[in-house]
Amino acid sequence: MAGLRAYRQILPAMAYAAWLRLTMQFSRTLLGTAWLGCSTLLTLLVLGSIYGTLTRVTDWPAYWVYAGMGLMSWSTLSNSITASCTLMERARERLLNQPLPLGVVVLEEWLTAVLGLLSVLVMLLVVLGWSEPVIWWRLLQGGWLGLANLMLGCLWLSLCISPAAAAIADLPQLMPILLQIGFLASPILFFANSLGRLAWLTRLNPLYGWVRLARDPFLGHMAWGFQLGIAVTQLLLVVLLLRWLDRQRMAILRWL
Repeated sequence: MAGLRAYRQILPAMAYAAWLRLTMQFSRTLLGTAWLGCSTLLTLLVLGSIYGTLTRVTDWPAYWVYAGMGLMSWSTLSNSITASCTLMERARERLLNQPLPLGVVVLEEWLTAVLGLLSVLVMLLVVLGWSEPVIWWRLLQGGWLGLANLMLGCLWLSLCISPAAAAIADLPQLMPILLQIGFLASPILFFANSLGRLAWLTRLNPLYGWVRLARDPFLGHMAWGFQLGIAVTQLLLVVLLLRWLDRQRMAILRWL
């Protein structure tokens, strides 16, 4: 528990570091972090128009919410996983020269992803809210818990993948391929029933579960008991993995 208290004490510093990293990334641009939301909206407009037309969407306002929340959730999840594949290597010098727990660099990366998600979410809510203002109410009704479950999933997956990628050099090469296939084969920008007899293919991607956790409340499908159970389970996994990383610090550093 002493190690976990240490994380709690430095959490404000990690959050500030994450904010600095995000602002520095866009420091030379006019729109700043708004580019995160703009890129998501542009992708949604182009791909959503194509997928929606191909699948003969009839209720376009509802489809934009479905596709927008799905795209935001998948992008956040896939970007977190991709970043975790090279995280330990990028933080190698810092970890070797400073007595930091390995979980610190993972939490900083995760907090950066959280801030990015919030930036995209605000822009999506503003734009999509013009045609479907109910999504603001659904955010308060339980959408926030679905998004929290998404981010908790990103966190414990990063805690698992980052040390694994340090030991398995092929993982950073393989993961983007798997994520691309998962995106194309999952009902993120299309409805599963549009595939007809091939709809079973959409159930092969385990990562799609987090997309549903984040998106379903915004579609009016809020399951409080299930979402709370998943949140508690993921929090326990995060605590256990942080403690495990602290105990395995030297072993993991030898892989770098």
